[in-house]
Amino acid sequence: MADRDVSPRMAKPARAHGLLAAMAASLMLGACAQVGGGESDGLFSSLAPAAPQQAAVSAQPTDPRKATEYWGEQYSKDPRNLDAALAYAQNLTATGQKREALAVLQQASIVHGQDRRLARDYGRLALDLDQISVAKKVLAVADDPSNPDWRVILARGTALAKEGSYREAIAFYERARALQPNHPSVLNNLALAHTMAGDAEQGEALLRQAKSDGGNARVRQNLALVLGLQGKYDEATQIASSDLQPADAKANTALLQKMVRRDAQPMTPSMPADASWATAVAQAPAPRATPVSQQKRGPSALRPSTMESGLGRAGAPSATALFTAE
Repeated sequence: MADRDVSPRMAKPARAHGLLAAMAASLMLGACAQVGGGESDGLFSSLAPAAPQQAAVSAQPTDPRKATEYWGEQYSKDPRNLDAALAYAQNLTATGQKREALAVLQQASIVHGQDRRLARDYGRLALDLDQISVAKKVLAVADDPSNPDWRVILARGTALAKEGSYREAIAFYERARALQPNHPSVLNNLALAHTMAGDAEQGEALLRQAKSDGGNARVRQNLALVLGLQGKYDEATQIASSDLQPADAKANTALLQKMVRRDAQPMTPSMPADASWATAVAQAPAPRATPVSQQKRGPSALRPSTMESGLGRAGAPSATALFTAE
């Protein structure tokens, strides 16, 4: 296959977003399913909520499930105890009970609405569950200019990227990059934001740097995608083969090549941008946080007036599912 079968100009500004979204929906889900690994399958990533803090948990069991039970009991005894709420939510998250954890953090925000630790965990977990408007409000509280946390800043950029505000996201990613110049997640997100905003060459350069700085399978597959968008099909196939079977990598490249060729036409209903990728978002049961008994419900900076889709169920498949948290 000729390396520059299609001109790189085929993937300029207006087309990059449509092609990336369509590729993710119709192709990359299969690729990520085969790649596996512990990180996000989405294009953009954030960092997962912090692991349970050990400083205040000398009596905590080391087994995650036993630790969850332990902190659940501590939280039940005193739901107003912020340390207990944070540790309980963190352990719930570690054992895959993310929506239950979100409910715990939402209740904690009623009492501790201005606490930055709570805002950090609440905002990043809301982002992970595609509660985008909630995440944006809460992460703004968590972001302390006098003591910046690059993870919070990265998450703020990802919230903007998930709603399509790529140029605004770039500003946050650059802030995160100033604090963590070589972190693969920062470079990955910054690269994809540039690509979605129309600068695939800059995206490629950043993804190459992320790859050389220890980037994982997600970074390599995103680099293959951005290379393909520029018509560099042979190299895209070679890089994709690092994590996929050669036949699968070639099939992925062939599909991308076909999509680039027909990109002069608008996307049709047969190729929706919000298709099967959303199935990667886990369907979780309704949260069952321990109720805060005899507690007045008052205003809180961390309790938005509306939730995007409620805490009880995952929303319908949407384009924001393309940008899952790590």
